[in-house]
Amino acid sequence: MKKLIVTGANGVGKSHFAEKLVLARPEIPLISFDAIKLKADWQQRPRDEIDADLAAALETEAWVLEGGPSLLPQAIEKADALVWLDPPDHVRAWQLAKRPWKHFGRTRPELPPGNVDWPWQQYKFALRSLKNGSKFRTNISDVFSNADRLQKWRCRNENDRIAVVTEWIKAQG
Repeated sequence: MKKLIVTGANGVGKSHFAEKLVLARPEIPLISFDAIKLKADWQQRPRDEIDADLAAALETEAWVLEGGPSLLPQAIEKADALVWLDPPDHVRAWQLAKRPWKHFGRTRPELPPGNVDWPWQQYKFALRSLKNGSKFRTNISDVFSNADRLQKWRCRNENDRIAVVTEWIKAQG
């Protein structure tokens, strides 16, 4: 197992969890989908550039790819494993509420430079994201249920996440 996708809706802790996986197996590089798709000031790059850069990243021999469900159509066939972070909605809401304060006025480490967290902007985004939660869940659920050849985990709590890290370390060989 050398190619692992970490996905879920906004605010579930994808970046943080992917960092834990890479710390456990430092020979595996981390790919942030947000770093591929964003320019400065939260502007998205053209779709053809995103697709080309993601395709190039997926051709490497090992990776942990973290990002939302929009990466799944292109990445799922290249992966060995899929982790779906799906905590209860109240946990996700809390994480979205506190996130802009953690990096207030700065760019989060997983983002390209110039994407600064300001509470008002992030809260508008968080409200839209929470409103669309069932759409994210349905999209990921469909991919998850049809990914029969992959090792896969649906993580609803910290114990589920610990189990994934344990299996990831064992797969190191």
